Amino acid sequence: MARPKQALISRRKTLEVALRIIDEEGLDALSIRRLGSELNVRGISLYHHFENKDQILAGACALALSSVRTPHDASVDWRNWLVENTLGYWRALLEHPNLIPVLMRRHPLRIGIAEHNATAGLLAVQGVPPGIIMALLEGVESLALGCAAYESAVANDDPDDPWHKTYPFLYHVGKNREISRERAVEVMAKAIIDAIVAEHQASEDGAKVAQSA
Repeated sequence: MARPKQALISRRKTLEVALRIIDEEGLDALSIRRLGSELNVRGISLYHHFENKDQILAGACALALSSVRTPHDASVDWRNWLVENTLGYWRALLEHPNLIPVLMRRHPLRIGIAEHNATAGLLAVQGVPPGIIMALLEGVESLALGCAAYESAVANDDPDDPWHKTYPFLYHVGKNREISRERAVEVMAKAIIDAIVAEHQASEDGAKVAQSA
């Protein structure tokens, strides 16, 4: 579809409204027609900024994740900022849980690819072995997505379902947690990073031993 020659509404405003609809009513509530109605423009006007609905979804995700950014300072310890970005991603997902299904297919929609590229570049500049960078990125992203998806499901549980009477031990430990969910995500992110680095080091050491034998 040809794009209108003149924009009747800003791209930012369109994404803000799209994100609000998704947050309040879910993904199924978002359509070109509905978005146009909310913005008081014809749906076709939105094609000045977007080729299709997928681009709007991608833009809404980018807006929701706008606070999760790769540092510009290469002197910052890479483990620290990678953990902080993981926590930031997790927090954003908890704030916008209806976006989780979209972000599960982030790569085909090219959501955040430029930011991931910047992250990979900075990690390489900071001396992280290129061979483990993808494992690091995939590990911490999977952690944030998985934890947020689980917590969102728990938050939407039926409050009238007396499941705690059937599963009293689970209910008890849930009520007596000593480690907060946020702290658990932080600890797991650090563990993922340490485990991947250790695996790389073990592989390097093994190769050196084989060469010297």
